[in-house]
Amino acid sequence: VKNPFEFGRALGPEELVDRQEEVAAVATALLGPAKLFLIGPRRHGKTSILRAASARAEESGAVVLRYDAEAFPTIHQLAERLLADAVRRLSPTVEKAGGVLREFFSRLRPQVSVDPQTGGWSVTLTAVDARTSVPLLVNVLDGVERLAASSGRPVAVVLDEFQKVVVDGGRDTEAQIRAAVQLHHHVAYVFAGSKTRLLADMTSDPNRPFYKLGEVRFVGPVPRPDFVAFLERGFAAGGVAVEAGAAEAILDAVEEVPYNVQLLAHACWDACRAGGEGNGEGTATLTPAVVQQTRDAVALRSDPIYTQLWSALSSSQQRTLLALIRERGEGMASTEVSRRYKVPVPTISKSLKLLEAKGILREEQTRGATRLRLEDPMFGVWIGLVVPI
Repeated sequence: VKNPFEFGRALGPEELVDRQEEVAAVATALLGPAKLFLIGPRRHGKTSILRAASARAEESGAVVLRYDAEAFPTIHQLAERLLADAVRRLSPTVEKAGGVLREFFSRLRPQVSVDPQTGGWSVTLTAVDARTSVPLLVNVLDGVERLAASSGRPVAVVLDEFQKVVVDGGRDTEAQIRAAVQLHHHVAYVFAGSKTRLLADMTSDPNRPFYKLGEVRFVGPVPRPDFVAFLERGFAAGGVAVEAGAAEAILDAVEEVPYNVQLLAHACWDACRAGGEGNGEGTATLTPAVVQQTRDAVALRSDPIYTQLWSALSSSQQRTLLALIRERGEGMASTEVSRRYKVPVPTISKSLKLLEAKGILREEQTRGATRLRLEDPMFGVWIGLVVPI
């Protein structure tokens, strides 16, 4: 029987848990055409939402050009790929692609290379230095807008982990991109990212160029009842009985982070199936005790990675992280926590900012409150198992 829980890849529309509203909103923006910012922490299913929404939009006739900005070492390479894909998807034939390039992208002086064996082709742009990479991308977007208007088809550009473009491009990047896309009426844009504070500031600050450029949506946690029902259905489909409280124990163990929930559920299913087959009765049951044992085993599998991550932290950062985990983030600015963990209050504040900058912590705002959480809850489990009190 196939394990019903999968992780480490973008999930299909039928595999998502309670993301129908987000998928519908993104698909509507892609067909609009509209401009949308989708903001959410890593491991919360943002990429899966984009994939499902893109598939839905393409079923309705749209051409969706979707990219993960972090997959491209430079903005220049991202611009080349976007140009090539736009021409490939919107040209009537390969033979006419050259004409399309000359008509809509002549300012960029693109060079086309054709593989005589496969018939495939690629586009390269004139080499530029980093200071002109953003104008290059903007020129490509302008060309895609003209090409979309000519094609008569809905066209959308999706840039996941968009913050990389902003950071790599420099201080004028936001202004240059906004100046272009605000004039585009034939291309939809979805800018998505996981640096929640950076992107939230970018879209909510009246002094920033992206302020009120488009709708802003945040990817929050999956409602617990829906997640519990999803887990129980998955285990039942795989022939595993679920004891009361066991599904909730999975959510508690990994702080309801969707990626980690799938990861732990996958490991629990394997553990239950192995235990059921080996007890002579042919039964398998998920219990809270099995969840805890499996959680610890999964955390220890990554011991080399977590050891390296922990060892790279300063003593003050280590003690601050211990305080955050053991005090559940409460009273971090108090003299009592400072005394208990032997870290001055100003140093705790500085360490928390550094841990956030390193990607170990993330800030979460919900219902009027702000709290710091581990980006990877399993790192916290490992700390509890390995680091002495």
